[in-house]
Amino acid sequence: MATNKTYTVVKNGEELKELKTLAAAKKLADEQGGEVMCEGAVVYHAVSPIEPEPEKTEEVKAPVKEMEKYTLLSKMNIRTAPSLEADKVGIAEAGTVVEVLAIEDDWLHVRNGAGVVFILYGGGKYARKN
Repeated sequence: MATNKTYTVVKNGEELKELKTLAAAKKLADEQGGEVMCEGAVVYHAVSPIEPEPEKTEEVKAPVKEMEKYTLLSKMNIRTAPSLEADKVGIAEAGTVVEVLAIEDDWLHVRNGAGVVFILYGGGKYARKN
């Protein structure tokens, strides 16, 4: 299925380049230390290979609480942003247990190896707290 999306790499509010694929945009964002925007939303933040630990520590501004586990009740899409329009980066099978960082605007915020991804919560229709 072809997509007509355009991905814009932005650094410090300045548009660097528009690209046709998310993979190419992510690569450029990583090289430039920028982020990728699509349809007005940030879909990817560059990962800094130089100082990952201090950045993670500084990002935590609210008191840290233990992550809560939820079990998915249906086969669910894993997305790059909390939107049904966001790119899908994977699928989680029913019965999968995920550790949830937060629930905001009816989306589970879940950390994986690539960063934070999002799964639709549906007010408890698609996942239940363990």
